[in-house]
Amino acid sequence: MSHPSCRQTLGLLPLFCCSVAVAQDATLAPVVVTASRMESRITETLADVTVIDRAQIENNGADTLVDLLSRQPGIQMSRSGGPGTQASLYVRGARPDQTKVLIDGLPINSLDLSGSPLYLLPLENVERIEIVRGPASTLYGADAIGGVIQIFTRRGAPGLQADAFLGFGTQSTWQASAGVSGGNEFWRLRAEASHDRTRGISAQTNAINKDADKDAYRNTAGALSVSFLPAKGHELGLIYRRNEGRAHYDSGMTPAESDFDSRMDFHSTQWQLFAKDAITNWWDSTLRYGQTTDWQKNFGEWSPEGSLLETKNTLLSWQNDFTLPGWGRLALGAERLAQEAQPIESFTIDNEASNRGVFAIWENGVGAHHWQVSARHDNHSRFGGQSTYGVAYGLQFAPTLRARASYGTAFKAPSLYQLFDSWSGNENLNPEEATNAELALLWEAGAQNASITLYRNRVRNMIDWDADTYKYMNVSRARLQGVTVEYGTVLGDWKLHAAYDWLDATDSDTGMRLGRRARNTLRTDVTRNWGALDTGVEWVLASSRYNNNYETDRMGGYGLVNLTARYAFSKTLALEARVNNVFDKHYELARGYGTPGINAFVGIRYTPR
Repeated sequence: MSHPSCRQTLGLLPLFCCSVAVAQDATLAPVVVTASRMESRITETLADVTVIDRAQIENNGADTLVDLLSRQPGIQMSRSGGPGTQASLYVRGARPDQTKVLIDGLPINSLDLSGSPLYLLPLENVERIEIVRGPASTLYGADAIGGVIQIFTRRGAPGLQADAFLGFGTQSTWQASAGVSGGNEFWRLRAEASHDRTRGISAQTNAINKDADKDAYRNTAGALSVSFLPAKGHELGLIYRRNEGRAHYDSGMTPAESDFDSRMDFHSTQWQLFAKDAITNWWDSTLRYGQTTDWQKNFGEWSPEGSLLETKNTLLSWQNDFTLPGWGRLALGAERLAQEAQPIESFTIDNEASNRGVFAIWENGVGAHHWQVSARHDNHSRFGGQSTYGVAYGLQFAPTLRARASYGTAFKAPSLYQLFDSWSGNENLNPEEATNAELALLWEAGAQNASITLYRNRVRNMIDWDADTYKYMNVSRARLQGVTVEYGTVLGDWKLHAAYDWLDATDSDTGMRLGRRARNTLRTDVTRNWGALDTGVEWVLASSRYNNNYETDRMGGYGLVNLTARYAFSKTLALEARVNNVFDKHYELARGYGTPGINAFVGIRYTPR
């Protein structure tokens, strides 16, 4: 069977412009907090935001968190094999470590080459995901050049409820989870556990010896959240979660012929204490103290006894939100983030750094006009002060048509590895700096909407390893610019959505395209309700890209078709199924590394409604 090429399919884009969109009733639009650090309806925000709620997670049937994220507009992924192998997300073309990743407000960015251990986190503990595309350093400090991904975990609710899931799939994959939650007017509690396991695929293609074996993956997780509500408007809470397991991978040798069974043991932990208080009817305070740990120990041919790398982030933050009658809303806050890496002998000068930041965010609106102004100053223990700012403006031309424009700055702090690694560290590194301009037009009419977003992000002082000095240096600049177009509609029992991204991610000094970023991607989703049965078709297309930053080693484009289905036996019991890569397409997300062929997964879920 023949299939249209990516170029032919992109030529059909004007047809989607006339018919496809996602409906959003402003009164029912989800509430988001990541875009401004204050609760807002998504239709009122002045940023490019996507929300994935719990119902969408269950209906999507995605098997991993990074797979789900990679199917969102403006995000691309590279992965070195199957589940559990290193996966990197590029938000608007920015490097993986140039995107801030948060879990319940705590940053999990680490020394992992993917920027964070996001690819090792199970999906079952996730209640909601908010994605903010574009620089957000004025809100969250360093590492937010490409955007922010915030994961909110599941919490307790009034009453006593239990939920469970059990699923099986190809490659000897199975998942199981169970949780219980309860509460009353004074208490909220949720406890849960999950386990994922798969036989996997060989991470490298055309491998022999141990590199040719199946690279298995297992992950066990548990979470607990407790809240005490002594009075209306006051909450004291604890959130704790941990996951641990083992991921097998291949040697990375070319050709792949190692006799050693390479693997990584890992665990990821996040805990926090928080206090939320409505001090008056116009002043809300949130105090948060917590820590995240990313622990990885790799066993390979060059380190058969294991090589340890641990990153620990400790955050103390205090935010105050003020409602000012006639003057909108104001958020003032301060925070201190300390990062520590182990083992200490891997770093020549120091293995820790800290950053203190203060920020202010003001937003207001008059009639059809809405604006946001934000500013932040960070003081890093290694390179000193860094100030960022952002301005955004929105105009409602008509009930169905609005526009927004923004301009802001951002920065990326050098990692502890880049600063103090015993072989290649450089303590004199400066932070990477970025300036971003953005313009969007949004149309909403009943069950339809459409949007087009244009952005241009310039990054200076890019950090890379220098072949002349054998150290990390501020060696280049980058241009990240593009267009995102989204359309959707609800037609009776049908829902249609399409998103097209054009991305120009280029090294400004060499004029060459940055590696592993496709210039064109198109994602379409069509779902149909048949009463108790929901079915869906996903179509993902990506154009060619290079495996490196030198426009050599070209990887071809690809097109994938995925199928989803969900049958509700009752309001609480449902059967979920997903078939990925229906036509068994061979493609690569990183040169020499395999991707799963056709694979299927089916599970049964019990969720009280």
